[in-house]
Amino acid sequence: MKFSKIALAALLAGGLFVSTASADYNKGFKYYNKYVKKKSGIKSTQLIKILGVKNVDELKELFKDNGKGLIEKLKAAGKDKAAKAMEKVIKKGKLKDVEDFLIGIMNGKIPAGC
Repeated sequence: MKFSKIALAALLAGGLFVSTASADYNKGFKYYNKYVKKKSGIKSTQLIKILGVKNVDELKELFKDNGKGLIEKLKAAGKDKAAKAMEKVIKKGKLKDVEDFLIGIMNGKIPAGC
């Protein structure tokens, strides 16, 4: 009886962790679409190609220093609208959410239309 209660509690706690962990991805999806895709027309998979990153570590490197590397790469690629949109995301304090979303994209979690 005690074991089943402990197992149930662990299962519920695990479920809460999974939904919490995916919340950042979902927020990032929302902010990416609202600011970057809407303003620049660049889909998330295209953005990954524009940035030229091959793995998650390279992507995380661009997001260091409050996204300076990301903005520089976008401007160097001639994607000024996307750079301005990302700057707006940074001002809103949502850069971490967008980073989590793009990491999800690199890991194969690609929503429809993105």
